[in-house]
Amino acid sequence: MTPRIAHRPLLFLVLLGTFFWCVGLVWLHQAGRAQPLDRFENALLDVRFALAGPRPSSSDIAIVVIDDETLADPATRGLSRRDRLAVLIRHIAQSGARTLALDVLLADQGAPETDAALAAALGEIPSVIAAAASFPDRDGAATLRLIWPQEVFAQKAQAGLVNVSTDTNGVPRYVPLVLESKGELLPSLPLLSALTYSSQAATFEGGAIMLGNKRIPLDAGLNMPLRHLGPKGSVKTVSAQAFLSGPNQDIAAGKLVLLGYTATAMGDRFQTPYSEDTPGVEIIATAISQLLTGPVLRRDDLIRQWDMVHAFVLAVTTVLALLCLPLSRGLPLAVILVVTSFAAAVAAFSAGIWISAALPLAAAAVPMLFAGAWRYALERSSALESDRSAASLRRFQSPALAQFLESDPDYLARPQEQELAVFFVDLTGFTSLSQQLGTEGTRRLLAWFHALTARAVEAEGGSVFNYMGDGAMAIFGLQDGSDDKAADHALAASFALVAAMRANCPSDLAQSDVTCRIGLHKGPATLSRLGAKNFQQLTASGDTVNLASRLMEVSKEQGAVICASRAFCNALTTVAGVPDARVLNVPIRGRKGVIEVLCWARSEAETRGAQAGVETH
Repeated sequence: MTPRIAHRPLLFLVLLGTFFWCVGLVWLHQAGRAQPLDRFENALLDVRFALAGPRPSSSDIAIVVIDDETLADPATRGLSRRDRLAVLIRHIAQSGARTLALDVLLADQGAPETDAALAAALGEIPSVIAAAASFPDRDGAATLRLIWPQEVFAQKAQAGLVNVSTDTNGVPRYVPLVLESKGELLPSLPLLSALTYSSQAATFEGGAIMLGNKRIPLDAGLNMPLRHLGPKGSVKTVSAQAFLSGPNQDIAAGKLVLLGYTATAMGDRFQTPYSEDTPGVEIIATAISQLLTGPVLRRDDLIRQWDMVHAFVLAVTTVLALLCLPLSRGLPLAVILVVTSFAAAVAAFSAGIWISAALPLAAAAVPMLFAGAWRYALERSSALESDRSAASLRRFQSPALAQFLESDPDYLARPQEQELAVFFVDLTGFTSLSQQLGTEGTRRLLAWFHALTARAVEAEGGSVFNYMGDGAMAIFGLQDGSDDKAADHALAASFALVAAMRANCPSDLAQSDVTCRIGLHKGPATLSRLGAKNFQQLTASGDTVNLASRLMEVSKEQGAVICASRAFCNALTTVAGVPDARVLNVPIRGRKGVIEVLCWARSEAETRGAQAGVETH
């Protein structure tokens, strides 16, 4: 079913609204600006992390943490923090580490001799130490404030920013590789550490950073999407206690060693998709691993453009599915498209590509809601109209015929021949009765008679095909042409009708002794449609129908109420009622010769109807 022509303007408005809705969403997304949709995207991103599972970290990195055991070690209990750092850094350098990354802010001035010893230790190994940027307002780089290490340390080691970008739940999502301050580009600690360790130069080109031959895609603002590796401990982590008493080549030789705090109340902690409490040094190590050899997560301008196309295509296709298909098919198809969209986002993430899952879902959800509601209203209106049409059809056709036409509008479009029992009935003395009763009384008489006829016929499974003034034609065996009890049902309906007319005679007709005449015959008849294309009626025709109609005349001539052909009586499966009939050989108007008929008087028919116990009220 497709939308009606009259509804096409509304269809156009829904599609136009879908377009502008998508434009608003993708404009914010393409610009890389924070938006309410980010919370939903981050939740779906965590689902993708969980589905993808942990990934291995670079074997070139080792994390050494100053934990509670390190602070409690008797060997260094009397040392200051910086003296302890100096001892650890010296032993790490002596262990053969190639690079040291120190995730500790050395912004405060200490005792000169202590700072000098720590600076000397940093000078023993290529080192990168922590700096930080603070954004007290929401205005961005214009309010950037730097927390830089003391000059004595900056002379011995490079300083890199340890900032990470988190979502509203505090989950790190990006690492800014470079920040701009007063026209100067300030590198991050992960970037400097990777460059120092690999002895390679970095170049930025085409929305990515090149480290030697490795291309790392970046998002807007030179932000590197963070590919979390797994639960806490996914990057090899050891206690600094292992270096207090001396070098430990098994841990540090040839590696980039990241040194930081995890002791109670010291060091940053973050929530990740895999853990509720991950040390900040592990987040920095994950970023360094990503720059060196670890898996990257691509989200750049090209991916955001694909997100835009994805959102438009999903929104338009789901809306068209709902608008152009019945809701029973359109809604499942739209749901399948949405599920496929998310499945594509999951598959892309497993390949290291972060395409948006929330953007296409949001782009499609609101238009789908409106399109679905409109489609539901349209189909409900159509269903109500169909119900009204069906109800009207049932008023002008017998229940059996109405059921056939509802299930198959082309029923009897081609004539078909069928073995049927045909029932004709009319009122006796109708002309004089109509003169006596007048217009209104005649209408009530016909309504009463037709109601009794329909009730008697339908109670026995028959169908009234036509009402003809004071008469009617009914068919038995319509549902199944091989019905061997069609004659029995027709005869039972005849007895019931005669009995009902006696039992339910209106008070104003009681003196008129109104009754009927019935003709019955069984044989092949042709079921077909008659009339023009724009107005048709169902009918039965053929010699069987004509003979049944002529038998009403025989009934009148013989003073009987029911007259049936021998062919009809031979089709009866029971002889009940037959012994009461008179058997005659009579001529039939319009036919040659005579036929054998059986006739029932009124009293006999009423007795048989009463004995059958047919409900006549």
